[in-house]
Amino acid sequence: MIRTIHPLYLLGLMVVILLTLVWQNNKIEKEISYAQSERGSARVIAKRIIDLKKVMKTANRSQIDRFLDGSLFAGAELTHRVKSKRYIVNAKNMNARQLQAFLNRILNMSVKVMQLKVQSTDDKHAGLYMEISL
Repeated sequence: MIRTIHPLYLLGLMVVILLTLVWQNNKIEKEISYAQSERGSARVIAKRIIDLKKVMKTANRSQIDRFLDGSLFAGAELTHRVKSKRYIVNAKNMNARQLQAFLNRILNMSVKVMQLKVQSTDDKHAGLYMEISL
């Protein structure tokens, strides 16, 4: 029968408990640092999304009308109208600079292009037909 606990057994038990606590503490610290890094990357992605939303604002009809009625398209015989929630643009005589400016502006908007036809009329001019869903 053991009436007293030997002090070395008690010391050994305390060392085992200490090592277990150190190991668990290290494991929890790694989990916390991983969660912080994930939160930081999510914050960066959220800022990028907000910046993209600012850039890619939904185009409305007045913006498109102002762009198409501008002096850039003088002489292009450009007509535009709205038909059944689609914006229809028809140009019969666009030069290369006008066509490039038009395509850059429209394709960089957040609109859905339903139909696009570009046909060369001669060496310097092209015709364009486009349907855009707003």
